[in-house]
Amino acid sequence: MKYPVFRYEQFEVEKTASRVTARFKFSIPPDISFSPEVHFEGVPESWSSVPEKALNNAIFHLGLIESFSYWKATASPVIEVHAGGLTDDQAHWWEDLLIHGMGEFFYRNDIDFTVPGFVRIQSVGIGLSSAYPGALAPRSLLTIGGGRDSALAAGLLRDSGHEFTCMMLNPSSAAQKIAAHVSAADPVIIRRSICPELLDLNRRGFLNGHTPFSAYLAFLGAACLLLYGYSNVIVANERSSDEGNILYRGKNINHQYSKSFRFERLFDEYLAKYLVAQGRYFSFVRPLYELQIGQLFSSLPAFFELFKSCNRNRSDSWCGRCPKCVSVFLTMYPFVPRSAVLKIFGGDLFDREETIPILRELAGFAVKPFECVATTAEIIAALALAIAKVKASGEPLPLVLEYTAQNIRGVEDLIDAEMILSSYGPHRVPNELVTVLTKALKRSPRSR
Repeated sequence: MKYPVFRYEQFEVEKTASRVTARFKFSIPPDISFSPEVHFEGVPESWSSVPEKALNNAIFHLGLIESFSYWKATASPVIEVHAGGLTDDQAHWWEDLLIHGMGEFFYRNDIDFTVPGFVRIQSVGIGLSSAYPGALAPRSLLTIGGGRDSALAAGLLRDSGHEFTCMMLNPSSAAQKIAAHVSAADPVIIRRSICPELLDLNRRGFLNGHTPFSAYLAFLGAACLLLYGYSNVIVANERSSDEGNILYRGKNINHQYSKSFRFERLFDEYLAKYLVAQGRYFSFVRPLYELQIGQLFSSLPAFFELFKSCNRNRSDSWCGRCPKCVSVFLTMYPFVPRSAVLKIFGGDLFDREETIPILRELAGFAVKPFECVATTAEIIAALALAIAKVKASGEPLPLVLEYTAQNIRGVEDLIDAEMILSSYGPHRVPNELVTVLTKALKRSPRSR
């Protein structure tokens, strides 16, 4: 009630010989304003061949997705877009993204987002979007976050001979190591920081929560297609991301919405219609579940000491006590030698009693953790495979697997696990890369 309007005021683009900086201005009248910046490093001189209108359009859209991180402080019912123009269809597209992508934020802050007219995006600015029609170099940008999924995608693409460059936002040490391992080419690096004014509002009790980060990467990738001269943005979002976490006010809340197949399809269509006509956006590992990714990743031991999927430990180690660590550990355990798994995680998570409550959440006994983890069915299937592996070795079941065998239904046989490992979901992967995936699946180990 105090802040009924959020405004995307303007943006500007500063260009130098090798760097482009995008600046945005947001305000929440009467007394709040933000001025975040995004820096594109190592931009080649060829960026100057892109029409200014096309680049400005891409940066304008980057500001739209950037605004979500600041809008959430007040969840104002009206978002006024002064920085550029949007058609009614575009405004509805962005409202749909906000409603689906901010679901976890609404749930955690107990916000009823289902009321009619909960949020309206009003286009006040002039100049409608039109996609850049020019041809782009037939090569790809692969987003690298440092985790297992993007490491697998990078390894498979490298081995296939597909030409690609790694793209990283605020790269972690793990992301940089993976990029250096798969390509001698300089990666595309972008720097972004959160305005201190927002952090101050958080400390003062304004609203805070999850935003659709993968959607941000998608629009960032669209700008990079023009700035660096590429035609494809490839991501590594798996089939498991389609499963939500909880029903809230009758709606499915999905922490991973902007990694879902629905978002991938809608964004790829939006990209071609309003941003880059010849551009493509797709997930290379879309047909696969996390359990299948664990299986494939086991054949790339050179990456074992490079990747890190833990979101809680800021160092290069794994905390071993969060749902993400447990999910990755569990979906690798059946396929990787036990000694290698323990070396990666610094110990056996199946020997720790504190793993049990996390495992119960992952297995569907409580709200699914709001992290990028395997589906409930995969967790149970992976447990079945892990138990079978230990029994085949003649060793006694460790603490966690002993608890699992006695308390979690479905781990007594391997039928569901075999079904998951042999499945292949819907996707938008180009035919030449589908061949890369299917060949890798055929030669992947079943278990060790």
